[in-house]
Amino acid sequence: MNIETEKLSQEELIEIVKALMATVQTLTEENAELKRQLNQNSSNSSKPPSSDMWKKPQSERSKGGKVGGQKGHKGNFIKIEREPDEVTELKPQTCAKCGKGLANAGGSVAEVRNKIDVEIRTKITRYEQVEVVCPCCGNENREGFPEEVKSYASYGEGVQSIGVLLTQRANVSYPKAREMLKDVFDVPISCGTLVNHVKEFAEKCEPVAEEIKEAVKGSEVAHYDETSASVNGKKHWIHTASTKEATYNTVHRSRGKEGTDDNGVLKEFGGVSVHDCLPQYFGYTNCLHAVCNAHLLRELQGVIENTGQQWAVDMKRLLLEMKMTVDDFKGGDRTGLPDEYIKWFGEEYKRIITMGEAENPLTDEQKRKKTAKRSKQRNLLDRFIEYREEITRFTENFAVPFDNNQAERDIRNAKTKLKVSGSFRSEQGAENFATTSSVIGTAVKQGAGVFKTVSDIFTGSFKSIFRKTQTEQ
Repeated sequence: MNIETEKLSQEELIEIVKALMATVQTLTEENAELKRQLNQNSSNSSKPPSSDMWKKPQSERSKGGKVGGQKGHKGNFIKIEREPDEVTELKPQTCAKCGKGLANAGGSVAEVRNKIDVEIRTKITRYEQVEVVCPCCGNENREGFPEEVKSYASYGEGVQSIGVLLTQRANVSYPKAREMLKDVFDVPISCGTLVNHVKEFAEKCEPVAEEIKEAVKGSEVAHYDETSASVNGKKHWIHTASTKEATYNTVHRSRGKEGTDDNGVLKEFGGVSVHDCLPQYFGYTNCLHAVCNAHLLRELQGVIENTGQQWAVDMKRLLLEMKMTVDDFKGGDRTGLPDEYIKWFGEEYKRIITMGEAENPLTDEQKRKKTAKRSKQRNLLDRFIEYREEITRFTENFAVPFDNNQAERDIRNAKTKLKVSGSFRSEQGAENFATTSSVIGTAVKQGAGVFKTVSDIFTGSFKSIFRKTQTEQ
């Protein structure tokens, strides 16, 4: 834009300067926002670790340090809980020094070592149906096949269970699972049959999944989370509701309240629900709420890195100090922090909020309209203002954790599954995975043998997923 400024009046020059200042302000804000976005990673925002740019990790080992166990370190050994199938005695027959025979000399066990191996044996049982013609009436008689032998090549619960564990627990693709069964066990099987076994297992798991669902409903504290999944080319969401003892997963097309209602736990839950700040969760008034502070710490770190605001520095320090204090008091008879600690933390929390409001003042428009656009740091500050009770609930109730890591761990298997397969080809397949992962995940938490659990469900001999009754727990 070419302007002969010497010909302009003072008023016109002032207007140009104002316009340029407004443009500079806009560009400055845009530049700051772009820098903030570029600086985002899993350590300072809600972005997942998979979105981080890869950097070669730096070794923490000092140069010249000894590799492996250090001097004086006592080795750790795997605990072998069963008796050996075979014992081989290694006894010297002659003295290594003088050559005297030691065959009849006594001795004591000096050291024990074990060799652990696997013998893979595939058993094929052939059923030959013999037809017998009655010599009296001429009727042709045949004995029926066992119920589980439905075709020329049927598979027992062992093959079925291994197929389910490979595809639903180890997250091996169906083609690779088929190859492994053939290579390792010499079991010829098709991908379609493996899919059918998973479907059959999921159907038999429905009563077990219902038992898990009721257990989570009746718990004092439960964790909630959701993650996206591509199902037949469309975006769906896997919803999890879990505790330390149980995991319950479902799949729905909605991430919001419709999907959470479909999960069926939260709308009938009466304890403390732990989750992130997704608005849908706070709509359930039948329970108390607690917010994941690990998420908040990451977002505070983002504000610190991008703006250097002091309120974020102080709030991060306060949250970590609260956590350390709670950890120090846990383990005794207390169920929450002493009143004097609660009071001090509350006053410090208010002081930091006041500082944050001074560093992020609202414009007149923002004061009038709640929907007016606000900065990321102001939005975060507003969350700390609105959800103070939910953020600090872990200090008053030790049963409430500092973060929502339980749910994030429980839903991680779904992300691993999706990384392998990319997507679910059908809604039925996604629902099957949700059901099977609920049962398998809960079996792991209960310390039950997963293979035996799956096998017992196939055979119909399964009783309960919970080793202890709710009263014993």
